[in-house]
Amino acid sequence: MAVITKEDLEIAFRKTLVEKGFSEVQILSMADEIITLFGFDHAVVDNRLTTNQRDVFYKLEEVDLVHTQQEEVTIAKGKVWRLHYWFLNQALILKLSRGQDEKIKVDEFAVYAEMDDGVWEKHGDSKLPAPK
Repeated sequence: MAVITKEDLEIAFRKTLVEKGFSEVQILSMADEIITLFGFDHAVVDNRLTTNQRDVFYKLEEVDLVHTQQEEVTIAKGKVWRLHYWFLNQALILKLSRGQDEKIKVDEFAVYAEMDDGVWEKHGDSKLPAPK
C-alpha cells in the first residue's frame, strides 16, 4: 500500500468533512495533527492521545477515515491489559485523494517481457572472475 501524505489527508478531509461544517483552517490543522501522530506508522495507541486528539479521531471515524481495534494482553499476576489502536483507512483516503484504488495488482514480471532476448545469452569473454 502506498504511503499516505499530508496532502492526501487534506484532500480526503476536504471531500468528507466540509459537508459536516469544517472550515479549511480546521481541515489543514487536523491533517497536520494526524500526519504528526501517525508518521509512517499504520497505527496509533489510544492512550497516547489527548482528549482533544481523541475527539478528532471520533469525528474521522464518523466518516470512515479511521477505525479502531482492541487487543488484550495478559500482564503480571494474570491481569488483562486492553490496548486500543486507531488505524487510518488507507484505501479510502488514497481513493479520495488520488482517485485510485490501491488494490490494483501489479505484474512484477512485466519487466522481463520488455527486455531484449540478448540479455539472456551467455558471453564467453566475461570479465567476471571465475568462482572459487
